[in-house]
Amino acid sequence: MNPHLPPLNPLRVFECVARHRSFTAAARELHITQGAVSHQIRALENWLGIKLFERQGGQLRLSNGAAGYARALGSAFSGIVTATQEFTSIGSQQVLEVRGHTTFFTHWLIPLLPDFQRAHPNIKVRLAANVEWMAFEHDQAGVGIRYGDGDWEGLHSNLLFSDELTPVMAPSLARRLPQPCTLKGLLALPLLHSNRRPGHWADWIEAAHGKRAFSSSDMYCEDLSIIYECAIQGLGVALGQLRYLKQEFAQGKLVSPYPFVLRRPRGYHLVCPASQAEEPRIACFRQWLLAQV
Repeated sequence: MNPHLPPLNPLRVFECVARHRSFTAAARELHITQGAVSHQIRALENWLGIKLFERQGGQLRLSNGAAGYARALGSAFSGIVTATQEFTSIGSQQVLEVRGHTTFFTHWLIPLLPDFQRAHPNIKVRLAANVEWMAFEHDQAGVGIRYGDGDWEGLHSNLLFSDELTPVMAPSLARRLPQPCTLKGLLALPLLHSNRRPGHWADWIEAAHGKRAFSSSDMYCEDLSIIYECAIQGLGVALGQLRYLKQEFAQGKLVSPYPFVLRRPRGYHLVCPASQAEEPRIACFRQWLLAQV
């Protein structure tokens, strides 16, 4: 037993009393007597060496610092409930965690997943939006989506799709452009930059044989989904990944009046530890995903 871990029953009772500010209400929720509640609180106070409650004017108050302790316990118990519900709902299914960026999930992968779940009901896909690189040796991530050139030591990598980048904007903003649209006219508009991909606009402008100085009207955002939403609202021109924006083009939310597309080998890869590449659930997901592209 961990000598730093208090007894769990008194912790549960304390969290309940703190939440209700009442021994009686806690006893009712826990289906025990009020005397049993008092006994558990005393046991926890003796273990901690700290008094947890005070009575002032007939009201029960938490002692100094005890409120924060109760909140932390509430979060911990809530986490236990969530983990238990998830575990029991999985049953005999295998779980495959897929880590990647939110935009990749919402604009590309999620619309494809119903097909996978129908074809492989025994594998439950769990999506984890994680902008930091996953350390497979330290956690249970099954596969990840990584952007780059695809040469990563110790990882098995499969290219899903390469960059196809072109300027996109709201129709209302496009109406400010000369007809036909010129590169100079396009670059006079505010540009929406990704702090995570700071060189993309510079690469596109160079490939299009254009020039542009810094503009105070430009916007800088962390999340690509936010950049696309800003573009839809007419706040500027985004550099759109064509694979992500089919729905926005079809619905007329975004247009691409200057059709030059920067195409290059760099792109989005499905990765996993090389030692686990043929693990059945990973191999199954990889084969299915590659068939989609």
